[in-house]
Amino acid sequence: MTPLSPFLQVYPYEALIVTTRGRNRLPKDVDRARLERHLSPEEFYQVFGMTMTEFDRLALWKRNELKKQARLF
Repeated sequence: MTPLSPFLQVYPYEALIVTTRGRNRLPKDVDRARLERHLSPEEFYQVFGMTMTEFDRLALWKRNELKKQARLF
């Protein structure tokens, strides 16, 4: 698995999902363009069914589709 950057705080999936009414109130240190990077490696695998390394190898359009399906876009 890809090591997490020491500068990214890990948050539970429920704290990062985007609701249909707009973004929930995210902590200030969250990178809104890369919400998936704030998941733990284990939770990332549960949400996406692959490791971060496998996810990074996908085409950008495919990553964006998966993020939309996971409500992290």
